[in-house]
Amino acid sequence: MNQGGKIEYVVKVTGTKPLTITWYRNETEKLKSSARMKITFSQATGDAKFLVMEADAQDDGPLKIEATNAAGSVSQSSYVTVIRKLLVDLV
Repeated sequence: MNQGGKIEYVVKVTGTKPLTITWYRNETEKLKSSARMKITFSQATGDAKFLVMEADAQDDGPLKIEATNAAGSVSQSSYVTVIRKLLVDLV
């Protein structure tokens, strides 16, 4: 992912409802929607979406989604690599 580009994951989640979806950065930092990040989950379709409008260095690293219901929880991990723009003065 290039710095400044979009990061988007869409995960299809199935299981006995109700389901709770939690996204994590670096295994422990719970992520929430903000001005730059949108996190949604539709119980009806099972679509869990994670979107960052403009990727930057803080988005680099492990990303995990965890689905939980009365039966327990399951998770899936990925790794986001943000390719930073180099600013170089040519003399």
